[in-house]
Parts: sequence; structure tokens; C-alpha cells
Amino acid sequence: MKEGKVCKTGRYTVFRDCGSFSVCAEREKGIDVIEEQRVFREKYRGERSSGMAIACDITPNLISVVYYDLELKHRYARIALSGGINAENAKELLIRLMIGSMREFGLPGAAIRAVGIAAPFYIECRLDGEISAGELYLAPDTDIFFVPYISAGISGRFTASLLTLPDGECAAADLGRTLCIAHKGADGFECAAFSMMGAFDGTGLESGMAAENGAIDSVRRESDGTIVYEVVGDGDSTGISPCAAAMAVGIMLDTGALDEDGILTDRDLFAIGEDFFVSQTDIRAVQTDKARLAAALSLLPKCEVCCLSGEMFTTSDGLKALNKLNALPKWFSNAAFCRNSTEQGIIMCLENPSNLEKAFEIAKNSKDITEQLFHKFDKNYLDFLSFST
Repeated sequence: MKEGKVCKTGRYTVFRDCGSFSVCAEREKGIDVIEEQRVFREKYRGERSSGMAIACDITPNLISVVYYDLELKHRYARIALSGGINAENAKELLIRLMIGSMREFGLPGAAIRAVGIAAPFYIECRLDGEISAGELYLAPDTDIFFVPYISAGISGRFTASLLTLPDGECAAADLGRTLCIAHKGADGFECAAFSMMGAFDGTGLESGMAAENGAIDSVRRESDGTIVYEVVGDGDSTGISPCAAAMAVGIMLDTGALDEDGILTDRDLFAIGEDFFVSQTDIRAVQTDKARLAAALSLLPKCEVCCLSGEMFTTSDGLKALNKLNALPKWFSNAAFCRNSTEQGIIMCLENPSNLEKAFEIAKNSKDITEQLFHKFDKNYLDFLSFST
């Protein structure tokens, strides 16, 4: 195989100036760095009303803050911080990100009517009651709420995701460092959560990153052997997204560079351009997580309507890559997908208080059946570990 050209996509408009953070300059790439974290920004609109809200999604790898216009009914801007979020630093990083971005986007605190936050259980426990309107320089009566969690293993992030599902019976999964799955039937939701290696959110890859500006998010092999890849944001590549890593593994399987047991046959790594690669360690992470995904989804009842969300799904390439790796049961092969259903679920709560009430009902009435499924999951995982199954 030969390293080849770069096809760059212009999917995002990126603000290159920061001014509100203590950063080191990588501004030519549209990226700022706060200590070990990187900040990405997008602005979707020029116009806005005075009725704004903030939807904040927190994962172990990413804090995403979406500014939503409640009166004009559209997203105004988004800023995200990637890298090393934990219970100890989440509050400080969130406050710095929100205060700095409001200044950057020209949003006075008086324009913010509500803030909705969804986070892993262990982070929410540290933040709930600790984040105040005063600390964020918002009006004292600004409503700040957390999307309720289903259990200690199934956080408010998945509750928000479940709000976005269509009416009727369906199955759903959110792929991240934790894999959350659900079946919605006549009696409500049954949910389960399983830990992952991080191949599907980028944390388990040596050169991995979220599907933000600078991420290589699509890889293909031309007929002459040239490796062609696309970069989010029409700039230089700064890492590999989960989708690109899965696509690279698919290419290696097609060309015989990787056997069905996940062993590289004629090299130590798969190069993508001059700076980034997929290593044997990355392949193991992809293999493990594809097996865990297939094992978990196989435990759900078959449904005509299936939904997937996660960093894998910036485009349809993510779904195609998972199908190629045999990571999805047949009834999930044509699933609806989106990158972040949690953000949309929070926005639904911000738009209409009845949706927040619905979220509390989901959290209260959903059954966490992880313990009941674990032994079957463990057995299925071994069955799906080969790339041929």
C-alpha cells in the first residue's frame, strides 16, 4: 500500500481566535490547547434572539457546550473541550469553557435562560449542587438542571438519548467508553451498560480523538493501492477518529494485512498519511469493542426500528464500517444513526419542560438489567471475537 493524497471536507466553520483561555497556539489548525485539553469551536448562525439556552454534554473524553436559540429554534454555536475529563477537574473545565465561550460568541449572561447538563454518574454526583448561576455569571434566576440518571451504571446521558427515540417499539445503543443499550416496549425501557476499551470514542486508540476539527474521519483504498483520507474541518490532521480506525481495520482485512484473529501479518502498523497510524494495540481495541458491541446487541429483542449514536457516526461510513467488521446484528444493519443524541435530548428538555418531566419518568421507571444479561454477554463476547463472526 502507498500513502496518498488528502481529501479535506469543509463540514465545520471553525473560529480560530480564542482570547478567553490560557492557550498555546495551534491556531492555524483551528485548535486551542488548555494544558492537556484541546478546544474546538463552531458557529452556525450570525443572528440570535435574547432567549438562549445551553446544552452541556460531558463524557470522560469530551465536554460539549451547545448554545441553542429558544425563540428562533436553532443551534447558534458549539464549543467542545477534549481530553482527560474526570470528577476532580470537570467543574473547573466546564466553568472556564462556558464563561470563555459566552465571551467569544458575544453572549451576555442575561441572554441565557436555562442550562441543561448530562454527565456520567460519578461526575454528576460531584457537579450537582456545585454549579451555580453566579459562578457562570448568569442571572440569579437562571434554571440549571441535570438530566436524571437511570442507575449508577446508566447515566443521565443515556436518559437524554432515550428521549429522542421515536414512538413505538424500538432498540437503541449509545457507543462510547460505556456501551449503553435499551429496548423500548409496551412496558417501558429495559436498559443495560457494559464497559468498552474506547475504540468507539477514540480514547482507546494511540492516535485517537473525537470526531472534531482535525480528525481523520474517513479512510479508503483506491484501486492502485493509494490510501485516501478525509479530515474534518478542511485543515491539517491532528488524530484519527473512531470511524477512520474501524475503516482502516476493514481495509487491512480486505488486503490480507490482518487475519481474522486480529493479527497483523506483514507489518507493525497501518500508516494513514505521514503522521498517524493504526497499531496492533489499536486493532485489539477495535476487535474487543466490536465483539462487545455485537454481544450486547444480540441480547436485545429484534425490532424493526433501531437507533445508534456515538462518535462513530459522523457520516454513514461509521455504520458501513461496523457492518463490515460484523459488529452489528442483521436487524441493526440499517439502523438510524447520529453522532450525539444526548445533545438533542438536552435541547428537547430546554425547549419544553414537559420533556424534562418525561426524562424523570424514564429514569424512574426504566429497568437496569445489566446484571441479568452479564453471563450471556460474556459468553457471546467470546463467540464474536473473531473478525469472521
